[in-house]
Amino acid sequence: MKKICFVCHANICRSFGAQCILNNLVAKDNNKKIIALSRGIYAQDFYAVPDKLWQFLASKGIAKTPHKSTLLTKEDLQNCDLVLTMTQDQKDFILDKYAQFTDKVFLLKEYVYDKEEEVKDPISFSGSSFNKVMEKIYTAVQDLYNKIK
Repeated sequence: MKKICFVCHANICRSFGAQCILNNLVAKDNNKKIIALSRGIYAQDFYAVPDKLWQFLASKGIAKTPHKSTLLTKEDLQNCDLVLTMTQDQKDFILDKYAQFTDKVFLLKEYVYDKEEEVKDPISFSGSSFNKVMEKIYTAVQDLYNKIK
């Protein structure tokens, strides 16, 4: 079993969206070798997933699932095979605190495309601006799945 953890700031948009996308791809393939989870470096359990993310996921045929914003822990890092962040600051934050995990912490696009490119936080965006960022995440996660399956 390969455990992939997506990490962003609050764990309600980018990382959770990536988790849903990867788990949906895995389920469609009936692939029992990969599981995705998500965390945030500043997550709070009262943060809520925005409706615009649910709408984006629904447009991709991904059903709404229960979610609670969850803080990244050392145990998550120990238990995951791969930790993918959305920004360099998030990656640096993790590695400053847990340098022993340098072999498994990468930017999403760094791991998938070998590009040190960040994924902007679309939480304050609306309409097509929000969807453009989420489409980039969707494509990157599809390419990730093809790389690791």
